[in-house]
Amino acid sequence: MNIASTLCWLLGILNVLGGLALGIPAFSTGKSLEFPLIISAVGAGLCYAGYGLRKRQRTAGVLAIILSVAAFISPPVIGFLLGLSIIILTLVNWKQLA
Repeated sequence: MNIASTLCWLLGILNVLGGLALGIPAFSTGKSLEFPLIISAVGAGLCYAGYGLRKRQRTAGVLAIILSVAAFISPPVIGFLLGLSIIILTLVNWKQLA
């Protein structure tokens, strides 16, 4: 579970930074901030799920799986590989969650 937790934190931080990288230019040009805010919210949720996985909470496992699928829209290859790794590691270690 510690590896899945660390990967959740890593993907979460990448999503928050990606949301900032997309949000700052969008804000300065007056464009919509919906997509960058969604990416940042998914990243914050993944950080929370990483914390919950470290504490062995089953709801955090469910949240990690859902948000990892949602993170497939962020940095294309890295988001997909990290998300897939989180899903596999969470499902393999599901019995460890209380």
